Amino acid sequence: MAAGSEGWQVDDWRSPTGARPVMEFLDGLSKAARAKVFAGLTMLEEHGNRLQLPHSRALGNGLHELRIAHPEGPFRIIYCYQPGRNVVLLHAFVKRTEETRKSDLDLAQTRKPTA
Repeated sequence: MAAGSEGWQVDDWRSPTGARPVMEFLDGLSKAARAKVFAGLTMLEEHGNRLQLPHSRALGNGLHELRIAHPEGPFRIIYCYQPGRNVVLLHAFVKRTEETRKSDLDLAQTRKPTA
């Protein structure tokens, strides 16, 4: 994922062993669902911290969620901002409950880079 000169750089979190769980999640989606998610990621690249509801919302503790409506979802990608107009995608999942589960928030928080 790349950004233009005025855009934001969006990248996915990688484990110390090189695992890329967000990309693995996206790779497991149908072609139509993946296209919808990548359209949302493009909006994030273009608008960064100006992206608001219904597409994005703050979750607290420096975490935000990208919200993607789709018949196979809804999908959520938890992300954070980093210096220099950078976004790190921390965790992706199908939202099955009204509230975002604490386990999803905790996982994203553990992956959040320290400044």
